Amino acid sequence: MDQERLKQFALELEDAARRYAAMDPEVRSFAGSVEGVSADAKAGRILTPLEHIPGDYYFSEGTLRKYRDLEHAYSKFQIEVTGGEPPALIAFRNRVNAQKN
Repeated sequence: MDQERLKQFALELEDAARRYAAMDPEVRSFAGSVEGVSADAKAGRILTPLEHIPGDYYFSEGTLRKYRDLEHAYSKFQIEVTGGEPPALIAFRNRVNAQKN
């Protein structure tokens, strides 16, 4: 788990949520549900991968999918806080990028 990436993704998630929170109470609720994990990530207090973080319900069962940038920010944060990208995914992405060039 890369602490700098984790902090960066936490900030990106907070920024994305802030954009919609004033006009959507579901976004405010979502932001409240991930606030503790996000604060811990920014402070460098997450030293081992978490098994699960709150918030996925808002995208799978709620209406937050309409905010693509918020969903993308959450996904990046979730991947990093649960251990980062698996080596197989990194290798696959590298192969695909090499084929494009």
